[in-house]
Amino acid sequence: MGMKQQEEYDGDGAAAVYSTPKMVFAYYVTGHEFGHATRVAKVVRHLILAGHDVHVVTAAPEFVFTNEVHSPCLFFRKVSLIHFSLIQA
Repeated sequence: MGMKQQEEYDGDGAAAVYSTPKMVFAYYVTGHEFGHATRVAKVVRHLILAGHDVHVVTAAPEFVFTNEVHSPCLFFRKVSLIHFSLIQA
């Protein structure tokens, strides 16, 4: 795994440099309407800004996510509708 170097500044302007491991996330989100997907797009944006790769598995259109994030670290896998409340015994 790669390491991402980050700088953090305290109130006096001094910087502390540290490394965090790069992780890969698979984020499954329902494509039923866009409410879940638009909230997930915010989380995905923060994960990518933190230096991670994110694979989004969804039936929602890509534009829901790419309006929020433009990154080579964002990957998509289209699936049919994922909505677990529809699968009840």
